[in-house]
Amino acid sequence: MRRTFAAVLLASIAMFISSCGNLPSAQTARKDEVKPGKDALPPLSDAEKRVLERMGGTVLPDQDLKIGDITIHRKERELSFPGKVNLTSGDLEVLIAMPHGRVHESLLSSKIDPMKLQLALLLLGAENGARIGGGKTRQGTLLNIDVQPEGGKRVPVEEWLLNKKTEKGMERVGWVFVGSSFSANMYCMAKEEGNIVNVWSFGNTILDNPSSTGNDDDFIVVNPDAVAPYQKTVTVFFSFMNPPKQGL
Repeated sequence: MRRTFAAVLLASIAMFISSCGNLPSAQTARKDEVKPGKDALPPLSDAEKRVLERMGGTVLPDQDLKIGDITIHRKERELSFPGKVNLTSGDLEVLIAMPHGRVHESLLSSKIDPMKLQLALLLLGAENGARIGGGKTRQGTLLNIDVQPEGGKRVPVEEWLLNKKTEKGMERVGWVFVGSSFSANMYCMAKEEGNIVNVWSFGNTILDNPSSTGNDDDFIVVNPDAVAPYQKTVTVFFSFMNPPKQGL
């Protein structure tokens, strides 16, 4: 039996509430604080900090958040994490894989925890949903993915990809937050399978490809003329195509 992430999140919130006891609300905790400047980020309340700690996160000096190797940039409404260039040519089924995942067909590799990535996206205000929406089916939040090689400039990840059917670059239509399923013992299945972002839609992952190129494993290849060198360290950025009104 597998549980949806929504069910797991509700269970997690219940755990946080029961473990925090009579913590003050965010409104109460901030009652006596000095109001921040116009462009300053509001500090988290003690209650929010404790919930963040339960997630394994910390507050950085600039009020950004850190969960494992993932940094939540609150002002920019985006997150980032480290990775490495894993392939410089060939067919792709995965955009970002864990080291134990399908690295033989993944553009990038990263050691981040998919569960923590999922939590970070929710904290930003993203919502997981279906790969393709329609009717009463809500599509997950669409996100842009950029990559910045160490010492280089930040570019859309699509610049490193080619559609071999059209012989053109992959269209930038966003990557959809579908979220992972969970096992009966609450284990994140995306972590089990080693998927972080998929090019071809299969199995469990955090972000998926909503384009028609996600329907087949024989569309997307690495652009050898644009991709950074093999094993080059990169910073991966997730940002909203359409920023939500709520979030940290």
